[in-house]
Amino acid sequence: MSREISITFMSGPLDGKTQRFDQPKIGDECVLRIGRREGCEIHLPFDNQVSRIHAHLGCKSTPVTASDSVTEPYVLYFWLEDMSSRNGTFIERDRKPLYGRVSVRPGTLFRIGRTWLRLDVPMSV
Repeated sequence: MSREISITFMSGPLDGKTQRFDQPKIGDECVLRIGRREGCEIHLPFDNQVSRIHAHLGCKSTPVTASDSVTEPYVLYFWLEDMSSRNGTFIERDRKPLYGRVSVRPGTLFRIGRTWLRLDVPMSV
C-alpha cells in the first residue's frame, strides 16, 4: 500500500494540477523545497515573486500507540517555513508573512510569491 502527500496548485499556469510525494516512513521526516531553483521538489519557475529556495514544507510521521485493529498506527504532522524569502510566505488570509516554522493542517491554502497552493488530505492508495 502506497501512501502519498499531495499539493494542488490553486492559481497560475498549473492551476488544478496536483503534485504527489511519498509519505515519510514511520519515525522519519521529509522536507519539500519550494522555489524557482531547478531541483526544488515544488518548482515554481514561472513566478518571478518566488525566491530560488523560498520555503520548506515538512511532514513528520510519528508512531502512536497500537491497538488490536491497527498494528502500526502513526500521525502525520505538517509544517511550513519561509526560508528568508524576499516576498514572504503567507497562510490562508493572514496578511502577515510567516515567521519561523508554523504547523499546518491538510486543506490549508498557502501563498508562495503569487502562487496559491493547497496541502491536500493525505491519501493511502
